[in-house]
Amino acid sequence: METFNTAYMVDLFVYFKHGSAMILGLFLTLWLNVHLLRHISINYEIRSRICLSKNKPHGVIFNYFLAITFLMIVQILVIIGWGLALYALSLIKDLREAIIFAGSCYTTLGYAIQELPESWRFIPVVIGLSGLFAIALATAAMINMSALFRQAWLLKHASQIRAILERENIEIPEFIEVQEIIKVKTGINASKKNVP
Repeated sequence: METFNTAYMVDLFVYFKHGSAMILGLFLTLWLNVHLLRHISINYEIRSRICLSKNKPHGVIFNYFLAITFLMIVQILVIIGWGLALYALSLIKDLREAIIFAGSCYTTLGYAIQELPESWRFIPVVIGLSGLFAIALATAAMINMSALFRQAWLLKHASQIRAILERENIEIPEFIEVQEIIKVKTGINASKKNVP
């Protein structure tokens, strides 16, 4: 086993020679993720609340799957960005291989092997960290969006759920809230029709 002497520590610093570039890449990918995921989440929430206010649960369900698709597209774009950076820095000579390598690191699969210059050998770790945090952010966004999706699903299947709950003598508080919303909206719509 090697001992930690000064020469050994100096050798370790070689891996961090381009640390500022790696940190910049990490910051940019995380900033891009936070920025775009927030836009996707807010857009989903606004569109879904509009659909719910119009008693259109299918719209919420469609918007949910559309938002998830956009979350995945953001991840693919970031992987392509890392691949372009690797290619632009001439760390990997083939663009396709650079993107595959970046995707392998980003998703932490680690199956794509590339020989990188010694001073850049820490970059797969940085790409992996950016991927871990980005996937966590996307997962949090999906979980945040699922409350409206659940409400829409309950609204869509209200009659079947009500029949089962009555048959089994079960109460679900969220479902009761959805039923109250339906009653209020039905009353508002009826009163609008009666107004001359």
